[in-house]
Amino acid sequence: MAESVYGVALVPSTRQAMEGEKLAKAAGLAVRIIPTPGKLDASCGFSLRYELVDEAALTALLDEEGLAWVALYHACRQGLTVTYTKIREG
Repeated sequence: MAESVYGVALVPSTRQAMEGEKLAKAAGLAVRIIPTPGKLDASCGFSLRYELVDEAALTALLDEEGLAWVALYHACRQGLTVTYTKIREG
């Protein structure tokens, strides 16, 4: 069974998720809006999924543009099981 690892950025609002996705895609980052996983606590129903290699660029871009993010998680999917590890808070 192949393992898949990716990042999840929790954001405080749907507007922030939409704007973050738009800015990230314009910057050439592989980011997309996803429903916030039920295992994660968030004030918004949407989060940003990103490739781990883009983590520093994504957070720098969001900070630069004044878009808040709540926390970063690394997700590890093995088959139907996904585990989340909190990396840092915004």
